[in-house]
Amino acid sequence: MKKTCFIKGLLGLTLLLSILVSGRIAPAGAAELTIHQVKNSQYFIPDWGNPGQGEWVQLQDGEYHRENAANPLAVKIVALALGYLSDHKTKDAAVVYGFSLGGTGFFMMLCAVINDRGELKKTNLVDLEDRARINSLGIKSGKIILDWMAHRGIDPAPFPTWRKVDQYTLVGHNLVKLGPKTK
Repeated sequence: MKKTCFIKGLLGLTLLLSILVSGRIAPAGAAELTIHQVKNSQYFIPDWGNPGQGEWVQLQDGEYHRENAANPLAVKIVALALGYLSDHKTKDAAVVYGFSLGGTGFFMMLCAVINDRGELKKTNLVDLEDRARINSLGIKSGKIILDWMAHRGIDPAPFPTWRKVDQYTLVGHNLVKLGPKTK
């Protein structure tokens, strides 16, 4: 009787470990990323005049506003998706956010938020241009899928007409665009 219980327990433990190693469940202590965390995180605003320079801003509920006549800034998350991008076995996020420096421009950026054992790490930024329109953002099979409207040379700034479906994969902590699927 004791031997049978021991064997059943050992088989159960083996099954649990195989599921854990396969990535079907997250290891204990690895917190899942939440929409709340993504919307209340810091994001980088690049300085176009000085490549590689810029500032980090802390969003609250997906937004940030600096009411300063000399240096205004408004930031807003436009789209986000949760899913598995990295090999950490916990959900990550794809985020599209935009920012305005006080004029009519609304500059859109794509980044991924990687959940590295509870520590949130941002990837490089992908510039999606001024006043792009996002149709959908998702994560499928470890890839970010972005369906969006970009500008053709003749499009007025508020009305992009070029539909693009781009895919990005994660290489280390960098987003890399896969072959174009422009429509």
